[in-house]
Amino acid sequence: MLPPRCCTPSSPHGRSTPIPSRSLRDLPNQTAFVEEALRSALGRTCPTCEGAGRTRWASVAVSDFKQRALPRLDRDGAVQLKSLVRLSRELAASTLDLAPRREAPGFDFSVQRGRAVLLRGTLAGNTTTFHAN
Repeated sequence: MLPPRCCTPSSPHGRSTPIPSRSLRDLPNQTAFVEEALRSALGRTCPTCEGAGRTRWASVAVSDFKQRALPRLDRDGAVQLKSLVRLSRELAASTLDLAPRREAPGFDFSVQRGRAVLLRGTLAGNTTTFHAN
């Protein structure tokens, strides 16, 4: 059963009338009501928090170089990798997966949030190239 409507029609100025706080206090679960109202207003679940309302701490799991048998980084590659980790944190990614390139020096990378691939590319020396997903 849906909670009763607690808004009145818009004012002539195009603004919604505020929700009376007394109506919200009468609801059995105010938080659930507000979360459902936000989800329906947005029309979809937030890809960053997956509807939880909180994002994870900006920790990104980077592939283990020894376990993946990745080649050592030179100074330029380390600078590029540091920038890529920073970008991954800003995108709220959970994983930065590195793999050695087959045809040339450097790494192929994939930045993921959960199972969703956010971006792919190549890291070689002082260049980072992004590829279409």
